[in-house]
Amino acid sequence: MLLCLALFLPIATNAQTGQKAILTPPQTENFPQMTAYLDVYDSAGNFLPGLTSENITLTENGSNLPILDFEELNPGAQVVVAINVSPPFAIRDSLGTSRLERLVQSLIEWGTNLTPENTDDLSLITNDGIEKTHLSSPHIWVSALENYHPLPHETASNLNTLAHAIDVASDPLPHQAMKRVVLFVTASPTPEEVVALLNLTDRAQEHNIRIFVWLISSPAFFDSSGAQQLRVTAQETGGTLFAFSGAEVMPSLEDYIAPLRGTYHLTYQSQITSGGTHTLGAAIQTPEGRIATTREFQLDIQPPNPIFIAPPLTITRENPNPEDKTAEIETYTPTSQEISAIIEFPDGHPRPLEETILYVDGNVEVRNTHAPFDEFIWDIGKYEESETHYLEIYARDNLGLSKTSVATQIQVVVNKPEIKIETLRKANKVFEEYKVTVIAMGFVIVAAVTFLILLRRGSIRPKAFQRKQKPPAGETQKDAPETEAAPTAKEGITSWINRFAWPKEGEIARQASATLEPITEQAQKLFPEPLSVYNAEETFGKNASAATILIKDASVDDLHARLEFISENTFKLRDEGSVAGTWVNYQPITKEGTILQHGDTIHIGLVEFRFCVQDKSAHQEVVITSEEHIP
Repeated sequence: MLLCLALFLPIATNAQTGQKAILTPPQTENFPQMTAYLDVYDSAGNFLPGLTSENITLTENGSNLPILDFEELNPGAQVVVAINVSPPFAIRDSLGTSRLERLVQSLIEWGTNLTPENTDDLSLITNDGIEKTHLSSPHIWVSALENYHPLPHETASNLNTLAHAIDVASDPLPHQAMKRVVLFVTASPTPEEVVALLNLTDRAQEHNIRIFVWLISSPAFFDSSGAQQLRVTAQETGGTLFAFSGAEVMPSLEDYIAPLRGTYHLTYQSQITSGGTHTLGAAIQTPEGRIATTREFQLDIQPPNPIFIAPPLTITRENPNPEDKTAEIETYTPTSQEISAIIEFPDGHPRPLEETILYVDGNVEVRNTHAPFDEFIWDIGKYEESETHYLEIYARDNLGLSKTSVATQIQVVVNKPEIKIETLRKANKVFEEYKVTVIAMGFVIVAAVTFLILLRRGSIRPKAFQRKQKPPAGETQKDAPETEAAPTAKEGITSWINRFAWPKEGEIARQASATLEPITEQAQKLFPEPLSVYNAEETFGKNASAATILIKDASVDDLHARLEFISENTFKLRDEGSVAGTWVNYQPITKEGTILQHGDTIHIGLVEFRFCVQDKSAHQEVVITSEEHIP
């Protein structure tokens, strides 16, 4: 309990002259600018006015600090008078005046002498139902006392009066420098009430409430156990006890309150850069000598914490003019991205920032040395390739404390043509230089491709090459059949050309032998008309470089499936390892494929077709027979 008292109560140092100084814990709301209150009392216990900052030497953790502002204040006091009426209050003196009347008259005189400008906060609480709290007008407070006429013989003592008074004194102060005071007027407590006094004392100390006691009793009870406990309560909370039997001169409440109204308010700039326990000290030079006081306090100091505000996951740079295929990548938009952040102070002490930095992939991208510190413009016009970048924000405050944020990743996508502009330009230059050669080679390539297509479709078919056979073993040259004479050069070329089955003059190209009819609305939107199958092999997909039949649907892969012509009216469908799969009659197929029948339902991804052959007689029709006709 003594350790707790040392922590919560202001620390005062008394000089040999009896002077006293009390320093309150500094208020840290505006850290690093701090404020504190200093009370200085002379050897008689009176507040010592008239001091200046030149009389004060302020230290923080042992180092001297200049005082930025120093002023004397008179904020008043929060005073709660609690009267615990009981039969001893009714005893009268030789003049017929009761003890209650004497003490009430003393309180009325004190209240009457208070000026209208008085800043005290006044409350009156009794154990018989009177409760006037937080009055700013002394006149109203005095009026309540003048109309107070209890019946002491009919009223029992109750320590709840003191408990309630402590609660009222604990209310928020009209001014933060006010002192809290309770005047407890009571008879000597019973042994049972002594135990309750211990808890009430702890509560008063917790809220730094001074308890002054007026003990109304006969002299024989001035040293009773209850009176002794009241004296301890007063001393441990910073108050005093006055015992009144009716013959003593009543003290003035002003003697208690006057030294508590004044205080000195000082402001300084803290140099603390780390959290923990710190010490504030003050040495005061007074006319009576030099006194000093110290005060320990806790302060939480943490570096600023930068946090990204809704960073984009992906930024896409595109050609602003898609029709211009030769546009430089540097002209793609956007060329910059705004990055926003919030710089929070987890310790609750916002303070100026000195610097913030945006790092991209570990390199300094933007450095802010003046406001706004929470905004950055990231230059993304320099990126020509799609890649992921890692961003961090660094923040440093005016105390030199710094912290770097958690890294966030942002993907920059450069949406450029598949063929690089440089390559296209080089190809154009080469074409201009070798135009004739390139055109000739183009004709040769076109002819070769046409030839291969005709060959693959079967429009031309090479005949078996005839080789001159050697005579079998045992046969002589004479017995061997006669061979043809070697053809001439002209005949050789003609013979080689005639090895291919060229379409005869007037022959019509092979008609489509199968069709794919779109079934669903989705398929019909993509293909308003049925798809005809002409080639020996058709490929399906959404990439024109990989498929002969384009299906522009998200469920279709670049190369999704392959349809092969096996023989007349016979086709095989294969899956090319697609994600969504290829299905025939609602069954998935593999890369090995399956033979199609007329009327089969085909799903390529989510696009649905019906397979139909031109010659339906080549396929057996499916006949559904009722069970009752099955023998």
